[in-house]
Amino acid sequence: MGQSYNLNEDCTAATIANIKLVEAPAHGSVEFVKENIYSNYKDDIRNRCNSRKSPGVSEYYTSRSGYSGRDMNKVRVSYGEGTIKDVTVNINVIKN
Repeated sequence: MGQSYNLNEDCTAATIANIKLVEAPAHGSVEFVKENIYSNYKDDIRNRCNSRKSPGVSEYYTSRSGYSGRDMNKVRVSYGEGTIKDVTVNINVIKN
């Protein structure tokens, strides 16, 4: 679903995000897992960090069995150095 990371210019972790579920999805569940992930920086300073895994947090969504359609959740992401972001995640669940 999503990932959060905050890396220094040398690609080490500046902070590990703290993520709080503000509004749960209506048709499934969300899990936050601290793990090594690939970043996706667009800036010239840290885009070289994108080629290796670094500490971060991944968000995983699991729909209720048999459900297909739209769902959403809202999260609050805090990086510990004063940056706080509220994010709405829109989900389109398809049948497999």
